[in-house]
Amino acid sequence: MVNIMISILPDGMPVDKMQDDDEGNTCPLPTQDEDLNAENKMIAMDEYGYREPNTSTAFGMDQICGNCSSYNVTDEMLNCIGDTSGDFGYCQLLKFTCTKENVCDSWAEGGPITSDMQEDYKDYL
Repeated sequence: MVNIMISILPDGMPVDKMQDDDEGNTCPLPTQDEDLNAENKMIAMDEYGYREPNTSTAFGMDQICGNCSSYNVTDEMLNCIGDTSGDFGYCQLLKFTCTKENVCDSWAEGGPITSDMQEDYKDYL
C-alpha cells in the first residue's frame, strides 16, 4: 500500500511518497524500490553532481553528504534503508540513499537530520 505524506517543507523540498516495508515501518518509496532508488541516484549524478569527493575541487572535506541538511539518518530512516554500517543515509532533497562521504552540488549547511533533532522538534508541537 502506498501512503502519501503531506508536509510543509523548507526551500520547496519535494514531499516523499511513502510505502510500508515488511516490518511495518512507513518508508520513502526509494528505500523500498531499488529501481526507483537507482533512477533517482542517476538523476542526482547527472543533474546535481553527486559524486565521490576526490572528483571535486569545488568542495572541501567538510561539505560531504554526511553533514548536509538534507541527509537523513534518523533511526526510522536507517530502519527503512536496512543498513547499520553508518555509511549510508537518505537524501531528503534528491530522494535516494547516499553515501555519507560523497558530495553533490546541492549540499547545504546544517545537517544531518538525526533522531535527536526529531525529538527536539516534537517538543514544539
